[in-house]
Amino acid sequence: VPFCWSVFDIYRKVPKDLTQPTYTGAFISILCCVFILFLFLSELTGFIATEIVNELYVDDPDKDSGGKIDVSLNISLPNLHCDLVGLDIQDEMGRHEVGHIDNSMKIPLNQGDGCRFEGEFTINKVPGNFHVSTHSATAQPQNPDMTHTIHKLAFGEKLQVQGAFNALGGADKLSSNPLASHDYILKIVPTVYEDLSGKQRFSYQYTVANKPHRQNYPSNLVQIRPQSNHSQVHREEAAALPLHHNSKLSHHWLAQ
Repeated sequence: VPFCWSVFDIYRKVPKDLTQPTYTGAFISILCCVFILFLFLSELTGFIATEIVNELYVDDPDKDSGGKIDVSLNISLPNLHCDLVGLDIQDEMGRHEVGHIDNSMKIPLNQGDGCRFEGEFTINKVPGNFHVSTHSATAQPQNPDMTHTIHKLAFGEKLQVQGAFNALGGADKLSSNPLASHDYILKIVPTVYEDLSGKQRFSYQYTVANKPHRQNYPSNLVQIRPQSNHSQVHREEAAALPLHHNSKLSHHWLAQ
């Protein structure tokens, strides 16, 4: 008698004349197909989407910047006339600019009673600060109102990714004491962002602490003091491996 390999078949078929379709079985079958399709689409979406991988180093990633950091600032002062608003920059290397105007503009608000200041400038990678004040005005106002809203404060190249690249964006001090000055202390961390093509862009993430206080002299200000960190965050786009994607799909299919 010849040996029959079919005896090892553990998935034996039942003759059709011994089976009977039911509405319950049809409902369960459709439900399983929908669930399997959902798992497939969710895994496919995860495979297509890029993942951000963070690494920490101790180094200066942007050695070609010449010791400079690009800054982009957008701030509104709804109760201070544009003629009084100015940007001052100073640091420990001896830089002291009052009324910086390069690459900046002032937009009147509230029929001229307020001002929106937008500017792009550079600062040195040394301790210092920049502030929006009335120092550059020809005549100092008696009680300048420094209530404000910061729409944007970013350092380095512009990135449209998640992270603390614009931590002060949306900071609203409109309900604060009009005669108070505001001191923002920033801890900025150099960040290298590398996309899937290998292109690197250099930016900065930062955290912030704010302390409002009254000045003893009438020229109040909104002061920002960035403090650079020697550590570096490397953020890289990474796609899921096809093998990992296929293995997860196989697992879901086998689980059914």
